[in-house]
Amino acid sequence: MPAFLILSIPMNYLSVLACLEIAGGLYFFSIGFQLLARKRLLLATPNSRIRSAALGLVEINGVATGPHTMPAPITGKPCFLYRTIAWQRSEGKNHDWQKVADETLHLPFFLDDTTGKMLIEPLGADLDLHRDFREEYSPSMFFSSDVVPLRVGAFLARHGVNTDHELRIEEYSIKPGNPLFVAGTLAENPGVEVRPISPRTVERESRDNPPSPESVSPEIIRLYGGAPASSAEGMSQQAKIAAALTRAGITKPEAWSAAGVPFQPVNMANNPNPNPIPMTAAVQVQERASVTSTKSDGQRALQNQSEPSAFSLTPPVVVMKGANDPTFVISFRSQKEFVSALAWKSAGMVWGGSAITLLGLYMLLAQMG
Repeated sequence: MPAFLILSIPMNYLSVLACLEIAGGLYFFSIGFQLLARKRLLLATPNSRIRSAALGLVEINGVATGPHTMPAPITGKPCFLYRTIAWQRSEGKNHDWQKVADETLHLPFFLDDTTGKMLIEPLGADLDLHRDFREEYSPSMFFSSDVVPLRVGAFLARHGVNTDHELRIEEYSIKPGNPLFVAGTLAENPGVEVRPISPRTVERESRDNPPSPESVSPEIIRLYGGAPASSAEGMSQQAKIAAALTRAGITKPEAWSAAGVPFQPVNMANNPNPNPIPMTAAVQVQERASVTSTKSDGQRALQNQSEPSAFSLTPPVVVMKGANDPTFVISFRSQKEFVSALAWKSAGMVWGGSAITLLGLYMLLAQMG
């Protein structure tokens, strides 16, 4: 816009609003064209079978599979990738939902289309995932352990989220057996290795999604053997009580509350001693109950996975985000459904952005007289 026109604009509320509308309209317009370009690229890329896929941009369909999974934070179901989001209502006039926690973690997995298996490294992908969980909780519900699942409370505590306002929890994941559409770059494997989740992987994901200072890994209490993590003098009174309750195999939240200790899931550390002391009967009963509960909650899908020996843990090629071609999509929809959704979204962005920009220009010209 010429400088003399800018200087002739009266600076008032409507002028500022018009300028904001123009900027917002142009932003939506550009995003719409980017989505339109992606839609055309996906339509121009032929669908490939895994056995005959060539290096470069590929589109493949198949079923998610792999030798290793991890539990999702809220549902506890075995998965290869999850994204868990917590929203909280603000105190403003509009009471909008604000994102207060966003946790994403993944494992490399395979896509199987009956002609072969292809390794997928989902780092950097645009994810269109199936939603497995969505619930809203009011502050009063957090005083009843029968209403709020323990996994929800543990997730919120890990991210330091206060429960004094209304909360909404959503979780998306890729589970074994899920049909997926993947569009990405098939390239030579730069060193991606299929292995279980490890602290190094968690550390890498934490760098990509920095947590709050309260977001730390669960405390590990050694039940027997091995060197203690800290001295007895350094342990707080609550930590000592928690360790005693855990040794006794007491897992009911009511018992922990009666002892004045907040209940939290505790990871059992492996005993580094080659001759470990046999576990107590209480711990054995607890583990058997845990295994039974986990099976009923989705571990059967994990048992149906193939043995690690059936997979090449370091395959020569992998589908990932390319250095020169940023197109990388993982969707639970088919290619046709995903492209159709892109078409509607791009059209809405382009036409909506154009309308907002024209409205802003009209208001600006009206202010100029």
